[in-house]
Amino acid sequence: MKNIYYIILAFLLTGCNAGNIDINGTAKGLEGAPVSILDLEGKTIYSSTIQSGKFSIKKQALPEAGYYTLSILSGNDTRDYEIYLEDGSYNIDVPQKQSDYLKIATTSKTQNKISAYYNFENDLMAKHRQQVEIWKAKLNDPTIKDLPEAEFQNILDHVESNRNREDGLHIASLDSFIKKDPTNDIIPHIIANMNYKSYPYPYYNLFKKSSLEVQNSGEGKKIGEELKILAKKAEENVIIHKR
Repeated sequence: MKNIYYIILAFLLTGCNAGNIDINGTAKGLEGAPVSILDLEGKTIYSSTIQSGKFSIKKQALPEAGYYTLSILSGNDTRDYEIYLEDGSYNIDVPQKQSDYLKIATTSKTQNKISAYYNFENDLMAKHRQQVEIWKAKLNDPTIKDLPEAEFQNILDHVESNRNREDGLHIASLDSFIKKDPTNDIIPHIIANMNYKSYPYPYYNLFKKSSLEVQNSGEGKKIGEELKILAKKAEENVIIHKR
């Protein structure tokens, strides 16, 4: 009888988490920076420090499989990357360019799909992001206060123009990604992370290009219904303004 009790107890205890994770990472140029894994509420569940260009989180119990944020604090600068954690090991290489996504070697199918999308997006937006960094550097240059007003305004205009163009490029990147793989089940999650409330109609059209299986998934039904409502309101507003 005691043996049955202990077996049940062991089963219940192992059921309290989603297994163990083992993270090994490399990060050049970020010596001494703290590394945190945050849950969806922003709570730190694991932490480490970059030493000799490396960091690690060894054999930690995972509360549940799902999306988390890998956050690195370097001075006043915070780098946040979305990751999907589940039972297993992760080898993470932090890029030197902030706009690039992490290089992650893992057996997690969901994480590999996330990596595939963000790396695909990085390739398409590389030139644009290079321009963004150039104009942001000019805006943050201490000598900007000495520039003539016209030159200062020109820099502001370029920064704002690049910010607006970013939304359009996100839509174009996702469109290309869906055409390449309409059955990818992370599509609803990617849309949920985008600025879809400002552009509901194009995002709803993109969503409808995904497979029916994707649209009828748990995340698919949730974001699909919201997009449908937002797109209808946007269309009604256009009609009202035309009158």
